[in-house]
Amino acid sequence: MHNDAPVYLCELVCPYQSTRTLRSANNNMLQVKRTRTKAGDCSFANAAASLWNNLPTVIKTCDNLTSYKRLLKTHFFRIAY
Repeated sequence: MHNDAPVYLCELVCPYQSTRTLRSANNNMLQVKRTRTKAGDCSFANAAASLWNNLPTVIKTCDNLTSYKRLLKTHFFRIAY
């Protein structure tokens, strides 16, 4: 989302573009493509987009890499424990 990832990963995920003007349009969401199989649901592109979309907005909008890592780690620990 911040152009820090390698090109080959950026090509696998697409930003979500709504056809309507919605408040959710500014949430830095990624498009989750529809699949017909469980294997398709588990593909990197879909799994990464789903995980990213489920993150809190404060983590998705963080500009500092150190803060991002700290917030992400805290988020995962809260989920696990």
